[in-house]
Amino acid sequence: MVRFFGAAAIVLRASEIVYACSVCVSGASDPTAEAFNASVLFLMTTPYLVVGSIAGALFFIYRRATKREREESADGMMQLAMNEEESGR
Repeated sequence: MVRFFGAAAIVLRASEIVYACSVCVSGASDPTAEAFNASVLFLMTTPYLVVGSIAGALFFIYRRATKREREESADGMMQLAMNEEESGR
């Protein structure tokens, strides 16, 4: 327990470690701050891209399945009509 408080005191005494973000350490126009902001933007958009791509894939799978069902039902009706005409009814 004493080691924990000793380490905490050392960390709090070091002035560079106390700063929370790159803007506080480097300034607003520093490349480090710009990289930090870009990484935050990337981390914010990633979940939307993942969910959107899953939703898009499911949508296209659904469209392909309904199109395939329509084609199969149309082919079945065509064959039925041909068989009725050939039978002479």
